[in-house]
Amino acid sequence: MKTINCREAGFDCDYTVRGETDEEVMKNGMEHAKKDHNMKEEDITPEMQQKIKGLIRSS
Repeated sequence: MKTINCREAGFDCDYTVRGETDEEVMKNGMEHAKKDHNMKEEDITPEMQQKIKGLIRSS
């Protein structure tokens, strides 16, 4: 299982995104960002995606 904590990505949120692969974590994180942080696809820049990918860890 791979995870990332939303707070570590710079949000005031204790949600933990989970997935089996980095790609699944990123997909689930995008869904969470859209639903719970009212972000749009264009708000999530390539730089932000790279930063978030670097925070993914295996548990």
